[in-house]
Amino acid sequence: MRFFGSHSAAMYDLLEAPERERLALFGRHFFEAIAADAPMPRAHDPIELRPFTYAPAPSAGALSTGGRRVIVVADQTDEATNLGRMVDRFRRSFADPIEVVDLREVRIRGGCAGCIQCGLDNTCIYRDVDEVFATYAKLKAADVLVLAGEVKDRYLSSRWKLFLDRGFFHNHVPILVGKQVGLLVSGPLRQIANLRQVLEGYLECQRANLVEIVTDECADSGELDLQLESLARRLIACADSGYVRAPGFLSVAGGKLFRDEIWGPMRLVFQADHRYYRRHGFYDFPKRSVATRLREAIYGLLLKIPAFRREFRKRIKQEMVRPLAKLVDELDGAEDEAAGPARAGDGRRAS
Repeated sequence: MRFFGSHSAAMYDLLEAPERERLALFGRHFFEAIAADAPMPRAHDPIELRPFTYAPAPSAGALSTGGRRVIVVADQTDEATNLGRMVDRFRRSFADPIEVVDLREVRIRGGCAGCIQCGLDNTCIYRDVDEVFATYAKLKAADVLVLAGEVKDRYLSSRWKLFLDRGFFHNHVPILVGKQVGLLVSGPLRQIANLRQVLEGYLECQRANLVEIVTDECADSGELDLQLESLARRLIACADSGYVRAPGFLSVAGGKLFRDEIWGPMRLVFQADHRYYRRHGFYDFPKRSVATRLREAIYGLLLKIPAFRREFRKRIKQEMVRPLAKLVDELDGAEDEAAGPARAGDGRRAS
């Protein structure tokens, strides 16, 4: 279908006259485009399906979990499908048994009711009538988590959508902090940049470590075997070392938005979020100490003097890297001292 554009509104934008006018203008332009049968540039090409039947080779199953709890959550485990074979091949990479949760077998009473009853204590109204709460408890208890899904149109299956929506009873609390996560996707993920960003953004905001996404797009069974075994090894290695990649823009920006909303207008409703954020140091607002305010005021006045401003321009980069250069010198000195006299006289300096 042709895509005209979108209007992104905050919850209470309709209470503000300028935002009401913005929405009205968007609507007017939208209906004008329809009336004029306006041509719209295509944002995405149609998905090109490339038939491939994965035929996994036997696995030695030599990899140890090292006592780590590994759980695979999939919406398809039928070995007549590529995804089912990928899940089975990944499972057989390990010498130890790992648990596979089939979302089709999880009893789900219904979708998220949007009642916000969970805001006070993270308890869903469905908690005692289906298996969603217990399934999420399994995920939270895992050390290594693999999420497996098949592309349907431009998203994952409706079962995955339903399960993820029902996870909203956690509200804005990250539940996968520090966990090692891998994704198995059957389908044309490379052609759907938005879906990839949704998956990456979800896990970043969960503060988990996304180790890798493996798809069947390589269309080569031997290569896919290697990728699945590599993913298994990397997941355990990262779990052993405790490695979590540095946060990116998606998690930093999302974290700040949630932080500000939970601290402010949403705190009354999302009491459980507020307690978690306060207990775990999420309220990391910029610190405005008296010394910092005084320094900024003084430099703000000095920068109005042309001569000082010119000198300031010359020294910007030097002053920005000064703390880092100092640290490098200190570390270099400590390394020389540890290396002994033979190293001390080599004349090497940090740059």
